[in-house]
Amino acid sequence: MAGKKDKSFVRNVAKERTYRNQNEEYEDAYFKWRADESNQYSFNYVHDSREHSYMAGRGFIKHGADTAESQTLHNCLRLLGAVMLVMLMFDVVNYLLAMYMNGGPCGVLYFSKRYTIGTSETFACIIYTCVSILKYITAIIIYQMRMKLPRQVALPSGKSNNTAEFRATAIMIMLMIIVMGRLANTLLSVILSVVNVDSVYIYMFDSREPLVQIISAVYNCIIMPVLCELLFRGLVLQSFRQFGDSFAVAVASIACGLCFYDLTYIGFSILCSMVIGVFTVRSGSIVTAILMHAVTTTVNYMVVYVGTLNPTLGRIVAIALCILICIGALVAYTRLNYRNDWTFNADTHESELTFTKKVKLMLSSNTVAMWFVCALILTIVNMRIGQ
Repeated sequence: MAGKKDKSFVRNVAKERTYRNQNEEYEDAYFKWRADESNQYSFNYVHDSREHSYMAGRGFIKHGADTAESQTLHNCLRLLGAVMLVMLMFDVVNYLLAMYMNGGPCGVLYFSKRYTIGTSETFACIIYTCVSILKYITAIIIYQMRMKLPRQVALPSGKSNNTAEFRATAIMIMLMIIVMGRLANTLLSVILSVVNVDSVYIYMFDSREPLVQIISAVYNCIIMPVLCELLFRGLVLQSFRQFGDSFAVAVASIACGLCFYDLTYIGFSILCSMVIGVFTVRSGSIVTAILMHAVTTTVNYMVVYVGTLNPTLGRIVAIALCILICIGALVAYTRLNYRNDWTFNADTHESELTFTKKVKLMLSSNTVAMWFVCALILTIVNMRIGQ
C-alpha cells in the first residue's frame, strides 16, 4: 500500500535482542527501558535502510549501530566508574578507621598460620560494619537513580524451570573454586616462604565477645553477599547485558574483584565473580547469585572460625570438607553436562562491537581510569605481603 513503510527495511536493535533464560516480563521491561528516548544509558538503535538512521534520545544520525552503541557504552562506563569511586571513598574511611584502631576490627586469617591483625573491639566492629553497609546501599541508590532500571530487570527471577538442583550445582562448583584457591595459595606460600600470601579469603572480626561474633557472622555471611550481588550481578550485570552477556559478566566481575583492594584476594574474587556471573546468566535469576555467594562464604567462614578456636581441629575439618566438596563438585559437574541446554559460554554475539573494542572503551573512560588508579594506590597501601 502506497505511503506505508516496508518493515523489511527497518531494523530495531533493541527489539531484536532476546535474553536467555528470562521470562516475557523481563524481556518487555528491558525493551521499554532501552526504547526510552530520554535514557542516555540505554542502547536502542533504529535503522531504516531506505531513509534515515535513528537513535533514541539523539534523533536522526548518519552513523551506524556501532557508533550508537559506543556512545551509550561510554555513558554506562562513566557512571560505573563514578559509583566505584564513591565506594572507594567509603573503603578509605574504613582503612583510616583500621589505622586509628591499631589494626581495625577486620583481620585476614591465613591457612598456614592462624593470624589476625588485632583483637577487635565492639565499637570498631559496629562502625566498620555500618560504613561497609552504607557503602553498598549508597552505590545501589546512585546507580539505580541514574540507570532507572525496571525492577524486573534489576532483580531478574528467570524462568519457572530453574530448579533447586541447578542452584545446588552452582553452589558446589563455587565451593570447589574455594578449595582450589586454598590449595593454590598454600602451595604458593610454601614456594615463596611468605605466610601472608595464603589467605583463606575470609574477613572476620577476631574477638571472643558474643556481640562481635554475631555482627561478624551476620555481615560477612548474609548482609554483604546480598548487597554485593544486588549491585554487581543485579544492577551492573543486567544493565550491561545490552552490550553482550560475556562483556557484562566481565565488567561486573572486574568491578567486584577490584573493590577489595587486597592482592591476596583480588584474583580469587574476580574468578568467583565470573563464575557467579555465568550462572546468573544461565539461570536468569539473581537468587542464584545470592545463594552462591552466601552459602560458600558461610561454609568457608565456619571452617575458619573452627580453626580460630582449635587450629588442629580446624585443619582436620578443612581437609575433610575439601575432600567432600571435591566429590560433590565432580558429581554435580557430571550431572550438569547431561543438561542439553547447558554451556559455560555466556556470549550471545548480539553486540555491534567486538569484545576488544569494548575493552578499549572501558580503559579510555575517564572515571573508570581514575578509579583504576585510586584502587591500585589503595591496594599498594593496603598490601600485606612481606609484613
